[in-house]
Amino acid sequence: MAAVAARSARPGQSLRPIASDCLEIRSDPARGRGLFARAPIAAGALIETAPVIVVPASERALLDQTILHDYYFCWGDGPDSASRGAVALGLVALCNHSRRPRACVRRNEARQTLDLVALTPIAAGEEITIDYNCPLWFAPQE
Repeated sequence: MAAVAARSARPGQSLRPIASDCLEIRSDPARGRGLFARAPIAAGALIETAPVIVVPASERALLDQTILHDYYFCWGDGPDSASRGAVALGLVALCNHSRRPRACVRRNEARQTLDLVALTPIAAGEEITIDYNCPLWFAPQE
């Protein structure tokens, strides 16, 4: 598979996600299901743009009572919006946590998407991990 071309991840710049055939879902014995690169991904590449369903603050506690507790993201920066949640409709929801992440998630509130961007070069076969940036409810496996 050809290497993914480097793309700069500058705010406001329109990027095109890499082809989904460059990604695969695999199960890791220690970490469970995760997202892996099938081809090299350059640092700064937009891996995925996942649309979200924004969950109002008044309904977010309901997510914590479901399996979605492990898969939704916080949505917003202010005191009112910080308690909203976002259910991602894409592969980004399957990224496992790492203290040394290979990618990051950026909220795009205007488009209501979560953009998964490579922080470092990711080799074919490597797991695409993110830092959850919140108190963890599990013992991390590195």
